[in-house]
Amino acid sequence: MTDYISEYKKKTKGSVKLFSKSLKFHVNGVSHNIRFFEPYPFVVKSSAGKNLVDVDNNKYTDYWMGHWSLILGHAPKQVKESIKKQIDKSWMYGTVNEQTIKLSELITKAVPVAEKIRYVTSGTEATMYAVRLARSVTGKNIIAKIDGGWHGYTSDLLKSVNWPFTESESSGVVNEEKIISIPYNDLEKSLEILNKVSNDLAGIIIEPVLGGGGCIPAKAEYLKGIQEFCKKNNSLFILDEIVTGFRFRYGCLYPTMKIDPDIVTLGKIVGGGMPIGVMCGKKEIMEHSNTKGKKKTERSYIGGGTFSANPMSMTSGFATLTELKKSK
Repeated sequence: MTDYISEYKKKTKGSVKLFSKSLKFHVNGVSHNIRFFEPYPFVVKSSAGKNLVDVDNNKYTDYWMGHWSLILGHAPKQVKESIKKQIDKSWMYGTVNEQTIKLSELITKAVPVAEKIRYVTSGTEATMYAVRLARSVTGKNIIAKIDGGWHGYTSDLLKSVNWPFTESESSGVVNEEKIISIPYNDLEKSLEILNKVSNDLAGIIIEPVLGGGGCIPAKAEYLKGIQEFCKKNNSLFILDEIVTGFRFRYGCLYPTMKIDPDIVTLGKIVGGGMPIGVMCGKKEIMEHSNTKGKKKTERSYIGGGTFSANPMSMTSGFATLTELKKSK
């Protein structure tokens, strides 16, 4: 290992110089915790296809692919050309645009539950809003998640991500008692925990393939059992397909398991490498976020954000899904 580190240092002198400068401006030199590694991360100047190229002209085969968002690889021609055409028209409107409608048409046809859609700019925002909506719809407060489940950095879900699951994931997180955690793929124990809080359980959020826990697939019987509990208990069943959506098939993974979620969150691939988060679901549930004619106490306030449904992300997402659809 020492030899590898020495060789790495010899080949990345430009990176260490730039990263030393980055340390002056950024916490730990990075803007995402996972991007730091010892002895220091290399600094990328370009990418194409399967490769990253750093400032020292070293070429790396990239298995990470932009946090798993680049299913077509880096800078695919079809997506790049679409972005170039859009950037000539402008890259931020702050208004309704046709690009959003075109992307939503693709998503709605591919994801049966997506009767209504609201765009944001990250997966974290999508899951944050999803649990807020569940609380609004049900009038209940507790959200259940899975041991090892990762749904972004929102305080509403930042619990039991890393072992040991009994320790808090962060200081500054309040109301942790409103988040409970259940064991993955263990229906009997999960139902035992859920029954204790059933009267105040707003919803359950699950990844069909557990990312934080090491890419462990859910058992169809487990998801069906959780779904059945939700329906009987008037709690919402939320599926986080931010990672799995459009990765294993064109559309979501959940139809292959014959389940019927109330809300699905999407991200990563559907933005084609541009910032995106998507919350979609059944019309009667999503309409709770419609502010028209509703009192504050009757609505779930879901803004979306300044850069939500921006034409660049919508164009990139549409181009990516169009390419994926060709190989459907």
